[in-house]
Amino acid sequence: DKEGKDGLSGDRTEVAVGNVDPSLIFTFLFGNDSFDDIVGRLSLVTQTLVGGSPDAEKFTRQQMIELERRRVVRLAISLRGRIQSYVDGDTEGAKATWKSKGEELVEVRYGEQILNTVGKCYSLVAQEVLGSWSEGLNAKVQAGQMKMDAATKAATAAQTTQDAAARGGGEEDALPHMVEMMWNITVIDISSTIREVVMKVLKDVSASDDIRKKRAKAVKELGEIWESLKSQKSDGMQQSVRNLYASATRAAMEKTLNKARSEEAADN
Repeated sequence: DKEGKDGLSGDRTEVAVGNVDPSLIFTFLFGNDSFDDIVGRLSLVTQTLVGGSPDAEKFTRQQMIELERRRVVRLAISLRGRIQSYVDGDTEGAKATWKSKGEELVEVRYGEQILNTVGKCYSLVAQEVLGSWSEGLNAKVQAGQMKMDAATKAATAAQTTQDAAARGGGEEDALPHMVEMMWNITVIDISSTIREVVMKVLKDVSASDDIRKKRAKAVKELGEIWESLKSQKSDGMQQSVRNLYASATRAAMEKTLNKARSEEAADN
């Protein structure tokens, strides 16, 4: 590629870490395909992909809004399908399926954090629809507070990262704070999108009042199940920022290397 032989490791079978786009690492850290039908492509991942496109300058704000609209519609269709068996009366079967799916998801990279966040958002939005006026208001306040807390943590982590750089600290010092910042930005994105998704499903005017109420109950129970699930890994992987980042970096390096190999094969 444009880096030539310097873009590869010493044995030319790997990509040098310094030549891997940091934004691609972010994509693998929080953009796991396992959650594609639950949270979709995260906004920062979309911006990363658009920013790396040759046509990046052609993308307007309106086009980005349209991408987000399509994301919400696709996820609403997926959520409606996920809760349909509950709505149809098979409540126990549905809950068993949700729990089984959740137990798989909590074990992927950042899976526990993402699934718990999604679960909490599901529960709060459903409570906003199902509950009394005061209960709905309380749920809305909690959802807003969750986003405010994430924004505060993201800002604090960003400042700490800058302070570490100013002190001459290395990447190892800044890494946990950088990942913390990225994670909290992701929380804000997930919270905003999930709210729109759930509201689209629960306020569907093509469904009867009875169906909408059953959907709300289903989403609430799904949220409670997913919010409560925890990883069963005993090696501390879920809690180690460095391990998570290293894992995402390896995935990004592998993708970069595979792309380089494909381009080389095409040239030959």
